[in-house]
Amino acid sequence: MASKFLWFQAFKAVVYAALLANVGLFILDGDDWLAPKAVDQIGWIIILAVFEWETGRLPPGEALTRISVPSLGFELLGYACALFALNHYVAIRDPIEIANATAWLAISALIWVDLFRPDGSRGPARAALRWSLYGITFLCAVWWGMDGAWLDFWDAAIWIVCFFVIEINIFGLDSTRAKL
Repeated sequence: MASKFLWFQAFKAVVYAALLANVGLFILDGDDWLAPKAVDQIGWIIILAVFEWETGRLPPGEALTRISVPSLGFELLGYACALFALNHYVAIRDPIEIANATAWLAISALIWVDLFRPDGSRGPARAALRWSLYGITFLCAVWWGMDGAWLDFWDAAIWIVCFFVIEINIFGLDSTRAKL
């Protein structure tokens, strides 16, 4: 059991390191660090960090009863960044970015519902919605890959993996976590 837990922790570390490198690439690729894509990346790093914090300490199958004020503050800052970027994507009429950003915001909302109401998180309706939303992000990644936008493709792929890590935390698939 301990080796499974260590494997999962090592996997998460590699995935999150790849994500941080990805964010660095977006910041370097943009004209400045306040470019909408860079702000989007920073916002989602904050959101992901709060999700990791909240789901990593929650025993599998138990509901989150409250979120700390600092966590909520960081979370709202992350969403402000994501909404800033979405507003930019709408302004430039980029349908793929709009679809991707909207799907991620919906996935995020669904994760919060799952955290506070885990009893229904494995039901067929939520599962269908969850897979549909991830399907949209996957299709956006495929689109970028076919379009030759490799940084966008890589970005989408690494974010999908990162959020699956959060999903694993929520559903307790790393069940040894509860024993620590």
